[in-house]
Amino acid sequence: MTKLPENPELLKLYRNGYSDAEIAERFNCTPQAVNARLVAMGLRRYRQKVTSLLESAWPTAETRRGDFVRLNRYRDLCSFLRWRLDDPDLTENQIRGAKRFERAIRDGHCVLDFQPDSDEPWAFVPREESDGHMVIRWPQNRELPEGALRVALNLPSVPVS
Repeated sequence: MTKLPENPELLKLYRNGYSDAEIAERFNCTPQAVNARLVAMGLRRYRQKVTSLLESAWPTAETRRGDFVRLNRYRDLCSFLRWRLDDPDLTENQIRGAKRFERAIRDGHCVLDFQPDSDEPWAFVPREESDGHMVIRWPQNRELPEGALRVALNLPSVPVS
């Protein structure tokens, strides 16, 4: 097996969006080895992906989203997205939050919308046709992500118990 690159090179690949599997293939090692090194470097791929996804919807500099990240609905949204991305590091509490979030969206026929100037900044609002299967109201002037991140935004077709 080839040794993984030095941390700065690995960090560059990580920040450029290469998956663990893609990096592993490049250096002839296992994805688990890549993940272990990234974790040792203090990088948690799933949290970073979710943060990046939500930043693309509601940039902190424009929306003050960072002022509202401690609220339960935001935390449950993040847990839901990490759960949809198959994050192996979710705690039981986070899994419960993800399932609670899914039930609220499904049972309420709604989506979560971010309204920073409202009394309730993370509000469940009635689902509209333009929401499709997404669990959040994606801002119209923002580009939707692709691939796994786009799929993570969708409500699963089958409810999880």
